[in-house]
Amino acid sequence: MKKILFSLIIFVIVSCETEVTNDITLNGSTPRLVINGGIERNTTTPLAEQRIELTSTIGFLDTTDPTPVTNADISVSDGTNDFTFTHVGDGVYTNSTIVAAINTEYTITIIWQGETYIGSDTLTEVVDFDNVYAEFEAETLFTDEGYFVKFDATDPAGIENYYYYRIFKNGEFFIVADPGNSFTLVESDEFFDGQQRTGVKPNEEVIFKVGDTAKVQQLSITEEYHDFLVELFTQTGNQGLSFVGNPPPASIRSNVLNTSTPSNRALGYFYTVDVAEETIEIIE
Repeated sequence: MKKILFSLIIFVIVSCETEVTNDITLNGSTPRLVINGGIERNTTTPLAEQRIELTSTIGFLDTTDPTPVTNADISVSDGTNDFTFTHVGDGVYTNSTIVAAINTEYTITIIWQGETYIGSDTLTEVVDFDNVYAEFEAETLFTDEGYFVKFDATDPAGIENYYYYRIFKNGEFFIVADPGNSFTLVESDEFFDGQQRTGVKPNEEVIFKVGDTAKVQQLSITEEYHDFLVELFTQTGNQGLSFVGNPPPASIRSNVLNTSTPSNRALGYFYTVDVAEETIEIIE
């Protein structure tokens, strides 16, 4: 099964978007700003820099990749300090001075083509894994045989928690456009508040073999980012399945708003996440 990066899933949605009007123009519509990135706190593998990528949408019938936005001004505020992001190439902006802190609301301000975009998200603390391991499973009707990464973790009681899971295979981040991922890769603790979960598969579509290295991350995310990701997986996952139809993807509401021209909405999401991480080697 073809594996694609999260940023490519964003591309599937934004590159296919078009305005449906009486005078529809499939090519040449006004480009929209697309944001992919945010603030991450990772105490296991601290980030050397925070990274935000900006692109602009392309026409429905265009065959080129989304255009990197190289001329924007980006700053992020933690309520006390403002941090400037520097363009380092291909629409990627970085900052190496932010020290991500839990229970902090971060606000991004982007100025592009004379318009101002603003969005906020709050970084909430994640719980550590109780255990991370791999188990061999035989071939089934739906999956090949191999080793699957699993984890045990205890959810804090009395607190609404929302999670997003990442799996890396030999250093590469794998994710599949599958509607089932809207229930497995992202979830709330509505049905397991305060409980210990065992044998959780963070991504059952990534199969390992002996000698592989697996890194698993559990991210604490906000309810709003959870809802955004659910919509994202739902829309990208249904494409091409004849028995469910193939409706055109609709743009998903971003948390980054255009305060200059509200109708010229941004796409993508500015997120803040706390990361629990563990790496294991697959052995017999």
